[in-house]
Amino acid sequence: MSTEPLVVPSPSIEQRRPRLGGGLMRAGFIAFVGFPGLILMFMSIVGPDRVDASPVLSALLFLAAFLGLLVAPCMVIIGAVLTSVSFPRPSSGFLRAEDGGLVIVRGGRERRLARADIEGGLVLPGALLDAERPRVAFHLRRGGVLTAEVPDGMTSHRLLDRLGIDAARRRVAVSIGSPYRPLATGCVTLPIVCILFLIPVGYWVTEDPSADWPIGLFAWAVVLTMFVLVQLTRPREVIVGSDGLRIRGGFEDRWIRYAHVRSVDTKPRVLSLEMAEEGERARRIEVATGEPSVIQALAGRIRIAIALGSNGAEGPPVGAELDPAGKSFTEWKDKLQSLLLRPEYRKTAVTPEALLSVVDDPDLPPGQRLGAAVALRSAQHPEAPARIRVAAEACADEAMQQALEEAAAGELGERAFRRVLDGTVS
Repeated sequence: MSTEPLVVPSPSIEQRRPRLGGGLMRAGFIAFVGFPGLILMFMSIVGPDRVDASPVLSALLFLAAFLGLLVAPCMVIIGAVLTSVSFPRPSSGFLRAEDGGLVIVRGGRERRLARADIEGGLVLPGALLDAERPRVAFHLRRGGVLTAEVPDGMTSHRLLDRLGIDAARRRVAVSIGSPYRPLATGCVTLPIVCILFLIPVGYWVTEDPSADWPIGLFAWAVVLTMFVLVQLTRPREVIVGSDGLRIRGGFEDRWIRYAHVRSVDTKPRVLSLEMAEEGERARRIEVATGEPSVIQALAGRIRIAIALGSNGAEGPPVGAELDPAGKSFTEWKDKLQSLLLRPEYRKTAVTPEALLSVVDDPDLPPGQRLGAAVALRSAQHPEAPARIRVAAEACADEAMQQALEEAAAGELGERAFRRVLDGTVS
Protein backbone atom coordinates (compact mmCIF):
# COMPACT_ATOMS: atom_id res chain seq x y z
CA MET A 1 0.00 0.00 0.00
CA SER A 2 1.25 3.47 -0.87
CA THR A 3 2.35 5.67 2.01
CA GLU A 4 1.41 8.85 0.14
CA PRO A 5 -1.83 10.51 1.34
CA LEU A 6 -4.73 10.35 -1.09
CA VAL A 7 -6.44 13.75 -1.37
CA VAL A 8 -9.90 13.88 -2.94
CA PRO A 9 -11.96 17.06 -3.43
CA SER A 10 -15.66 16.78 -2.65
CA PRO A 11 -18.43 19.26 -3.53
CA SER A 12 -20.60 17.93 -0.70
CA ILE A 13 -19.58 16.36 2.61
CA GLU A 14 -22.20 15.58 5.22
CA GLN A 15 -22.38 13.61 8.44
CA ARG A 16 -25.46 12.22 10.12
CA ARG A 17 -25.26 11.57 13.86
CA PRO A 18 -28.32 9.43 14.59
CA ARG A 19 -27.32 8.90 18.22
CA LEU A 20 -28.08 12.57 18.96
CA GLY A 21 -31.68 12.28 17.80
CA GLY A 22 -31.90 8.73 19.12
CA GLY A 23 -31.11 9.88 22.66
CA LEU A 24 -33.89 12.46 22.45
CA MET A 25 -36.29 9.80 21.13
CA ARG A 26 -35.44 7.45 24.00
CA ALA A 27 -35.94 10.20 26.58
CA GLY A 28 -39.27 11.10 25.00
CA PHE A 29 -40.45 7.49 24.97
CA ILE A 30 -39.47 6.97 28.62
CA ALA A 31 -41.34 10.16 29.57
CA PHE A 32 -44.32 9.14 27.44
CA VAL A 33 -44.61 5.81 29.26
CA GLY A 34 -43.18 6.78 32.64
CA PHE A 35 -45.13 9.90 33.60
CA PRO A 36 -48.61 8.39 33.07
CA GLY A 37 -47.42 5.28 34.91
CA LEU A 38 -46.24 7.37 37.85
CA ILE A 39 -49.57 9.20 37.91
CA LEU A 40 -51.54 5.95 38.07
CA MET A 41 -49.27 4.51 40.75
CA PHE A 42 -49.45 7.69 42.84
CA MET A 43 -53.24 7.84 42.53
CA SER A 44 -53.58 4.22 43.64
CA ILE A 45 -51.38 4.83 46.72
CA VAL A 46 -52.64 8.25 47.84
CA GLY A 47 -56.22 8.06 46.60
CA PRO A 48 -58.18 10.40 44.29
CA ASP A 49 -59.92 12.21 47.16
CA ARG A 50 -56.66 13.31 48.76
CA VAL A 51 -55.29 14.48 45.42
CA ASP A 52 -58.42 16.57 44.78
CA ALA A 53 -58.13 18.13 48.23
CA SER A 54 -54.50 19.22 47.71
CA PRO A 55 -53.82 21.97 45.12
CA VAL A 56 -50.09 21.17 45.21
CA LEU A 57 -50.58 17.47 44.41
CA SER A 58 -53.10 18.32 41.71
CA ALA A 59 -50.65 20.77 40.10
CA LEU A 60 -47.81 18.23 40.21
CA LEU A 61 -49.95 15.54 38.60
CA PHE A 62 -51.13 17.99 35.96
CA LEU A 63 -47.49 18.88 35.20
CA ALA A 64 -46.57 15.18 34.94
CA ALA A 65 -49.50 14.58 32.58
CA PHE A 66 -48.48 17.60 30.48
CA LEU A 67 -44.88 16.37 30.21
CA GLY A 68 -45.87 12.79 29.44
CA LEU A 69 -48.71 13.34 26.99
CA LEU A 70 -47.70 16.54 25.19
CA VAL A 71 -43.98 17.28 25.62
CA ALA A 72 -42.76 13.68 25.29
CA PRO A 73 -44.33 13.06 21.84
CA CYS A 74 -42.80 16.33 20.61
CA MET A 75 -39.38 15.13 21.84
CA VAL A 76 -39.83 11.90 19.88
CA ILE A 77 -40.77 13.77 16.70
CA ILE A 78 -37.83 16.18 17.01
CA GLY A 79 -35.47 13.28 17.70
CA ALA A 80 -36.73 11.42 14.62
CA VAL A 81 -35.97 14.48 12.48
CA LEU A 82 -32.49 14.90 13.98
CA THR A 83 -31.52 11.31 13.14
CA SER A 84 -31.60 12.14 9.42
CA VAL A 85 -30.16 15.67 9.52
CA SER A 86 -26.49 16.43 8.83
CA PHE A 87 -24.46 18.26 11.50
CA PRO A 88 -22.85 20.48 10.37
CA ARG A 89 -24.76 21.26 7.19
CA PRO A 90 -23.44 19.71 3.93
CA SER A 91 -20.57 21.71 2.47
CA SER A 92 -17.64 21.34 0.09
CA GLY A 93 -14.18 20.33 1.20
CA PHE A 94 -11.46 17.69 0.90
CA LEU A 95 -10.94 14.14 2.10
CA ARG A 96 -7.38 13.06 2.86
CA ALA A 97 -6.79 9.35 3.39
CA GLU A 98 -3.50 8.58 5.13
CA ASP A 99 -1.91 5.93 7.31
CA GLY A 100 -3.51 7.20 10.52
CA GLY A 101 -7.04 7.39 9.11
CA LEU A 102 -9.23 9.95 7.36
CA VAL A 103 -8.90 13.74 7.56
CA ILE A 104 -11.92 15.88 6.63
CA VAL A 105 -11.14 19.47 5.65
CA ARG A 106 -14.07 21.91 5.51
CA GLY A 107 -14.01 25.68 5.82
CA GLY A 108 -10.32 25.67 6.68
CA ARG A 109 -10.87 23.31 9.62
CA GLU A 110 -9.57 19.77 9.88
CA ARG A 111 -11.24 16.85 11.60
CA ARG A 112 -9.50 13.51 11.99
CA LEU A 113 -11.08 10.08 12.10
CA ALA A 114 -8.79 7.26 13.20
CA ARG A 115 -8.99 4.13 11.11
CA ALA A 116 -10.26 2.25 14.16
CA ASP A 117 -13.24 4.65 14.34
CA ILE A 118 -14.42 3.64 10.84
CA GLU A 119 -16.55 0.48 10.88
CA GLY A 120 -16.63 0.12 7.10
CA GLY A 121 -17.17 1.88 3.81
CA LEU A 122 -19.59 1.60 0.92
CA VAL A 123 -19.55 3.03 -2.61
CA LEU A 124 -22.90 4.56 -3.60
CA PRO A 125 -23.16 4.78 -7.40
CA GLY A 126 -24.36 7.97 -9.05
CA ALA A 127 -27.08 8.40 -11.66
CA LEU A 128 -25.86 9.70 -15.00
CA LEU A 129 -29.31 10.80 -16.16
CA ASP A 130 -29.80 12.89 -13.02
CA ALA A 131 -26.21 14.22 -13.06
CA GLU A 132 -25.75 12.68 -9.62
CA ARG A 133 -22.16 11.98 -8.63
CA PRO A 134 -20.99 8.80 -6.95
CA ARG A 135 -20.66 8.98 -3.18
CA VAL A 136 -18.63 7.13 -0.61
CA ALA A 137 -20.25 6.41 2.75
CA PHE A 138 -18.11 5.78 5.83
CA HIS A 139 -19.99 3.93 8.59
CA LEU A 140 -18.54 4.98 11.94
CA ARG A 141 -18.34 2.81 15.03
CA ARG A 142 -20.55 5.10 17.12
CA GLY A 143 -23.41 4.93 14.67
CA GLY A 144 -22.72 7.99 12.52
CA VAL A 145 -22.44 8.00 8.73
CA LEU A 146 -20.08 10.33 6.84
CA THR A 147 -21.04 10.69 3.17
CA ALA A 148 -19.06 12.56 0.52
CA GLU A 149 -19.53 13.08 -3.19
CA VAL A 150 -16.46 12.08 -5.23
CA PRO A 151 -15.45 12.64 -8.87
CA ASP A 152 -16.01 9.01 -9.92
CA GLY A 153 -16.57 5.49 -8.64
CA MET A 154 -12.91 4.52 -9.04
CA THR A 155 -11.93 7.29 -6.63
CA SER A 156 -14.35 5.87 -4.06
CA HIS A 157 -12.70 2.45 -4.27
CA ARG A 158 -9.24 4.04 -4.03
CA LEU A 159 -10.30 5.81 -0.82
CA LEU A 160 -11.53 2.57 0.75
CA ASP A 161 -8.37 0.76 -0.35
CA ARG A 162 -6.09 3.49 1.03
CA LEU A 163 -7.84 3.35 4.40
CA GLY A 164 -7.72 -0.45 4.50
CA ILE A 165 -11.51 -0.83 4.63
CA ASP A 166 -12.11 -2.30 1.17
CA ALA A 167 -14.06 -5.52 0.63
CA ALA A 168 -10.99 -7.73 1.12
CA ARG A 169 -10.00 -6.27 4.49
CA ARG A 170 -13.05 -4.94 6.33
CA ARG A 171 -16.67 -5.99 6.56
CA VAL A 172 -19.44 -3.41 6.29
CA ALA A 173 -22.78 -3.38 8.11
CA VAL A 174 -25.64 -1.46 6.49
CA SER A 175 -28.92 -0.77 8.25
CA ILE A 176 -31.88 -0.57 5.86
CA GLY A 177 -34.10 1.99 7.56
CA SER A 178 -33.74 4.08 10.69
CA PRO A 179 -32.44 2.21 13.76
CA TYR A 180 -34.88 4.25 15.84
CA ARG A 181 -37.97 3.17 13.93
CA PRO A 182 -38.97 0.75 16.74
CA LEU A 183 -39.00 3.66 19.20
CA ALA A 184 -41.29 5.69 16.97
CA THR A 185 -43.49 2.63 16.50
CA GLY A 186 -43.74 2.17 20.26
CA CYS A 187 -44.79 5.78 20.82
CA VAL A 188 -47.52 5.60 18.18
CA THR A 189 -48.91 2.13 18.89
CA LEU A 190 -48.71 1.93 22.70
CA PRO A 191 -51.80 4.12 23.35
CA ILE A 192 -53.75 2.28 20.65
CA VAL A 193 -52.81 -1.14 22.05
CA CYS A 194 -53.72 -0.05 25.60
CA ILE A 195 -57.12 1.25 24.50
CA LEU A 196 -57.89 -1.92 22.52
CA PHE A 197 -57.07 -4.19 25.47
CA LEU A 198 -58.81 -1.94 28.00
CA ILE A 199 -62.18 -2.60 26.35
CA PRO A 200 -62.39 -6.35 27.18
CA VAL A 201 -60.56 -5.86 30.50
CA GLY A 202 -63.05 -3.18 31.53
CA TYR A 203 -65.90 -5.54 30.74
CA TRP A 204 -64.38 -8.37 32.83
CA VAL A 205 -63.69 -6.03 35.76
CA THR A 206 -67.29 -4.81 35.64
CA GLU A 207 -68.59 -8.37 35.67
CA ASP A 208 -66.32 -9.46 38.53
CA PRO A 209 -64.88 -6.46 40.48
CA SER A 210 -63.04 -8.71 42.97
CA ALA A 211 -61.02 -10.55 40.29
CA ASP A 212 -57.33 -9.67 39.97
CA TRP A 213 -56.54 -11.69 36.85
CA PRO A 214 -57.88 -9.13 34.28
CA ILE A 215 -55.20 -6.60 35.31
CA GLY A 216 -52.43 -9.18 34.99
CA LEU A 217 -53.80 -10.34 31.64
CA PHE A 218 -53.93 -6.73 30.45
CA ALA A 219 -50.29 -6.11 31.40
CA TRP A 220 -49.02 -9.30 29.75
CA ALA A 221 -51.10 -8.70 26.60
CA VAL A 222 -49.74 -5.16 26.21
CA VAL A 223 -46.12 -6.21 26.81
CA LEU A 224 -46.21 -9.17 24.39
CA THR A 225 -48.04 -7.20 21.69
CA MET A 226 -45.58 -4.32 21.91
CA PHE A 227 -42.64 -6.73 21.81
CA VAL A 228 -43.90 -8.31 18.57
CA LEU A 229 -44.66 -4.93 16.96
CA VAL A 230 -41.26 -3.49 17.88
CA GLN A 231 -39.44 -6.59 16.60
CA LEU A 232 -41.32 -6.48 13.30
CA THR A 233 -40.36 -2.83 12.75
CA ARG A 234 -36.66 -3.29 13.50
CA PRO A 235 -34.61 -2.24 10.47
CA ARG A 236 -32.95 -5.01 8.53
CA GLU A 237 -29.18 -5.09 8.93
CA VAL A 238 -27.07 -6.52 6.12
CA ILE A 239 -23.46 -7.38 7.02
CA VAL A 240 -21.22 -7.99 4.00
CA GLY A 241 -17.92 -9.68 4.79
CA SER A 242 -15.24 -11.46 2.83
CA ASP A 243 -16.54 -14.83 4.04
CA GLY A 244 -20.27 -14.41 3.55
CA LEU A 245 -23.39 -12.42 4.24
CA ARG A 246 -25.42 -12.06 7.44
CA ILE A 247 -28.99 -10.74 7.37
CA ARG A 248 -30.69 -9.61 10.58
CA GLY A 249 -34.06 -8.05 11.16
CA GLY A 250 -37.18 -8.69 13.19
CA PHE A 251 -37.15 -12.38 14.05
CA GLU A 252 -34.69 -13.25 11.26
CA ASP A 253 -30.99 -14.01 11.58
CA ARG A 254 -29.60 -15.70 8.47
CA TRP A 255 -26.02 -16.58 7.53
CA ILE A 256 -25.16 -17.14 3.85
CA ARG A 257 -21.86 -18.39 2.49
CA TYR A 258 -20.86 -17.06 -0.91
CA ALA A 259 -20.23 -20.61 -2.14
CA HIS A 260 -24.03 -21.08 -2.25
CA VAL A 261 -24.75 -17.86 -4.19
CA ARG A 262 -25.39 -18.32 -7.90
CA SER A 263 -26.31 -14.74 -8.83
CA VAL A 264 -26.85 -11.30 -7.31
CA ASP A 265 -29.89 -9.57 -8.80
CA THR A 266 -31.26 -6.07 -8.34
CA LYS A 267 -34.44 -4.26 -9.21
CA PRO A 268 -34.82 -0.51 -8.58
CA ARG A 269 -35.49 -1.01 -4.84
CA VAL A 270 -34.95 -4.75 -4.24
CA LEU A 271 -31.78 -6.81 -3.77
CA SER A 272 -32.12 -10.59 -4.05
CA LEU A 273 -29.86 -13.62 -4.31
CA GLU A 274 -30.31 -16.83 -6.26
CA MET A 275 -28.96 -19.66 -4.12
CA ALA A 276 -28.41 -23.35 -4.74
CA GLU A 277 -26.63 -25.75 -2.42
CA GLU A 278 -25.19 -28.94 -3.83
CA GLY A 279 -27.93 -31.38 -4.78
CA GLU A 280 -30.75 -28.87 -4.15
CA ARG A 281 -32.94 -26.79 -6.42
CA ALA A 282 -32.15 -23.11 -6.82
CA ARG A 283 -34.18 -20.70 -4.69
CA ARG A 284 -34.39 -16.93 -4.49
CA ILE A 285 -34.23 -14.95 -1.26
CA GLU A 286 -34.81 -11.24 -0.72
CA VAL A 287 -31.89 -9.54 1.01
CA ALA A 288 -33.09 -5.95 1.30
CA THR A 289 -35.47 -3.30 0.01
CA GLY A 290 -34.64 0.39 0.14
CA GLU A 291 -33.21 3.34 -1.73
CA PRO A 292 -31.92 2.39 -5.20
CA SER A 293 -28.44 3.81 -4.51
CA VAL A 294 -28.07 1.71 -1.34
CA ILE A 295 -29.38 -1.40 -3.11
CA GLN A 296 -26.89 -0.96 -5.96
CA ALA A 297 -24.07 -0.29 -3.47
CA LEU A 298 -24.81 -3.46 -1.50
CA ALA A 299 -25.04 -5.52 -4.68
CA GLY A 300 -21.70 -4.17 -5.87
CA ARG A 301 -20.04 -4.90 -2.53
CA ILE A 302 -21.35 -8.49 -2.53
CA ARG A 303 -20.17 -9.07 -6.11
CA ILE A 304 -16.70 -7.76 -5.25
CA ALA A 305 -16.51 -9.99 -2.15
CA ILE A 306 -17.50 -13.04 -4.20
CA ALA A 307 -14.98 -12.20 -6.92
CA LEU A 308 -12.19 -11.86 -4.33
CA GLY A 309 -12.77 -15.42 -3.08
CA SER A 310 -11.04 -18.51 -4.35
CA ASN A 311 -13.91 -19.27 -6.74
CA GLY A 312 -14.37 -22.86 -5.73
CA ALA A 313 -10.73 -23.89 -5.47
CA GLU A 314 -10.25 -27.23 -3.78
CA GLY A 315 -8.01 -25.76 -1.11
CA PRO A 316 -4.34 -26.13 -0.28
CA PRO A 317 -2.53 -29.47 0.07
CA VAL A 318 -2.04 -28.71 3.76
CA GLY A 319 -5.80 -28.61 4.35
CA ALA A 320 -5.98 -32.03 6.00
CA GLU A 321 -3.29 -31.04 8.50
CA LEU A 322 -5.18 -27.88 9.48
CA ASP A 323 -8.67 -29.36 9.65
CA PRO A 324 -9.88 -30.00 13.23
CA ALA A 325 -12.36 -32.70 12.15
CA GLY A 326 -12.05 -35.83 14.30
CA LYS A 327 -9.66 -34.21 16.79
CA SER A 328 -10.13 -32.79 20.26
CA PHE A 329 -9.28 -29.13 20.78
CA THR A 330 -6.07 -30.00 22.65
CA GLU A 331 -4.93 -32.58 20.07
CA TRP A 332 -5.62 -30.15 17.24
CA LYS A 333 -3.62 -27.32 18.85
CA ASP A 334 -0.71 -29.62 19.77
CA LYS A 335 -0.45 -30.81 16.18
CA LEU A 336 -0.59 -27.28 14.79
CA GLN A 337 2.08 -25.97 17.15
CA SER A 338 4.68 -28.24 15.58
CA LEU A 339 3.45 -28.03 11.98
CA LEU A 340 6.01 -25.49 10.73
CA LEU A 341 8.80 -26.98 12.81
CA ARG A 342 8.69 -30.56 11.51
CA PRO A 343 11.52 -31.22 8.99
CA GLU A 344 9.42 -33.48 6.76
CA TYR A 345 7.19 -30.54 5.87
CA ARG A 346 9.86 -28.06 4.89
CA LYS A 347 9.97 -29.37 1.33
CA THR A 348 6.20 -29.35 0.92
CA ALA A 349 3.51 -26.69 0.62
CA VAL A 350 3.40 -26.16 4.40
CA THR A 351 5.24 -22.85 4.45
CA PRO A 352 4.36 -19.62 6.25
CA GLU A 353 3.33 -18.14 2.90
CA ALA A 354 0.96 -21.04 2.24
CA LEU A 355 -0.59 -20.69 5.69
CA LEU A 356 -1.00 -16.93 5.26
CA SER A 357 -2.87 -17.56 2.01
CA VAL A 358 -5.17 -19.97 3.87
CA VAL A 359 -5.93 -17.33 6.52
CA ASP A 360 -6.72 -14.79 3.78
CA ASP A 361 -9.01 -17.08 1.75
CA PRO A 362 -12.65 -16.66 2.88
CA ASP A 363 -13.86 -19.56 0.72
CA LEU A 364 -11.90 -22.20 2.63
CA PRO A 365 -13.50 -24.08 5.56
CA PRO A 366 -13.40 -22.03 8.80
CA GLY A 367 -11.57 -24.82 10.64
CA GLN A 368 -8.70 -24.72 8.16
CA ARG A 369 -8.41 -20.92 8.38
CA LEU A 370 -8.31 -21.11 12.18
CA GLY A 371 -5.74 -23.90 11.99
CA ALA A 372 -3.49 -21.81 9.78
CA ALA A 373 -3.81 -18.86 12.17
CA VAL A 374 -2.91 -20.98 15.21
CA ALA A 375 0.05 -22.58 13.41
CA LEU A 376 1.43 -19.18 12.37
CA ARG A 377 1.10 -17.71 15.87
CA SER A 378 2.69 -20.81 17.40
CA ALA A 379 5.68 -20.36 15.08
CA GLN A 380 5.78 -16.63 16.02
CA HIS A 381 5.68 -15.54 12.39
CA PRO A 382 6.20 -11.74 12.36
CA GLU A 383 3.43 -11.01 9.84
CA ALA A 384 0.88 -13.32 11.43
CA PRO A 385 -0.83 -11.05 14.02
CA ALA A 386 -1.51 -8.22 11.55
CA ARG A 387 -2.66 -10.53 8.73
CA ILE A 388 -4.96 -12.51 11.03
CA ARG A 389 -6.53 -9.31 12.41
CA VAL A 390 -7.17 -8.06 8.87
CA ALA A 391 -8.90 -11.37 8.07
CA ALA A 392 -10.97 -11.04 11.25
CA GLU A 393 -12.10 -7.50 10.42
CA ALA A 394 -13.33 -8.70 7.02
CA CYS A 395 -15.52 -11.48 8.50
CA ALA A 396 -19.30 -11.13 8.57
CA ASP A 397 -19.54 -14.30 10.69
CA GLU A 398 -19.15 -12.94 14.23
CA ALA A 399 -18.11 -16.30 15.67
CA MET A 400 -15.31 -16.57 13.12
CA GLN A 401 -14.33 -12.95 13.70
CA GLN A 402 -13.97 -13.50 17.46
CA ALA A 403 -12.02 -16.74 16.98
CA LEU A 404 -9.57 -15.11 14.56
CA GLU A 405 -9.09 -12.15 16.92
CA GLU A 406 -8.26 -14.56 19.75
CA ALA A 407 -5.92 -16.49 17.45
CA ALA A 408 -4.17 -13.24 16.45
CA ALA A 409 -3.50 -12.60 20.14
CA GLY A 410 -2.29 -16.19 20.59
CA GLU A 411 -5.19 -16.90 22.96
CA LEU A 412 -7.71 -18.97 21.00
CA GLY A 413 -10.05 -20.56 23.53
CA GLU A 414 -12.06 -23.73 23.13
CA ARG A 415 -15.35 -21.87 23.53
CA ALA A 416 -14.68 -19.59 20.54
CA PHE A 417 -13.35 -22.58 18.60
CA ARG A 418 -16.53 -24.60 19.24
CA ARG A 419 -18.76 -21.69 18.26
CA VAL A 420 -17.16 -21.67 14.82
CA LEU A 421 -17.44 -25.44 14.32
CA ASP A 422 -21.00 -25.60 15.65
CA GLY A 423 -22.21 -22.70 13.49
CA THR A 424 -24.88 -23.55 10.94
CA VAL A 425 -24.61 -22.52 7.32
CA SER A 426 -27.76 -21.62 5.44
